[in-house]
Amino acid sequence: MTSDNSTNHNTAVNSDNAVNSTTTANAVANENLFGNEQTATEATAITEPPKQQRIGKQQRKSNFAEFKATFLTPAKVVNRHPVNIEDSLWEKLERIARILGDRDTTVASYINAVLADHLRAYSPDIEIWRKL
Repeated sequence: MTSDNSTNHNTAVNSDNAVNSTTTANAVANENLFGNEQTATEATAITEPPKQQRIGKQQRKSNFAEFKATFLTPAKVVNRHPVNIEDSLWEKLERIARILGDRDTTVASYINAVLADHLRAYSPDIEIWRKL
């Protein structure tokens, strides 16, 4: 019986080695702009159920135009306050603002727009949670 267990153990090791070598190859192939191991479509598939219809190029352009108008519009932030965030997060935000935004888009205007949208979306819930 011990020989059977050792044979099964070797099979498991072999399958682990195969998985590890495949995982390493996939990790290199799936790196994206921000160094994550998942691609944007994989991250969406994890959080959302699969969609029935494929998103076309025109729809993607429309979605980007909406995103850009909502979050990446250059704006002057008045009555500013300093906020401390991690360096890695700052680098990601700066890269988004620089690559996707217009010439005058800053990290501050991007953060301001994202937080304003977040507060608009969650204000009813926040008010309910406040009364708990």
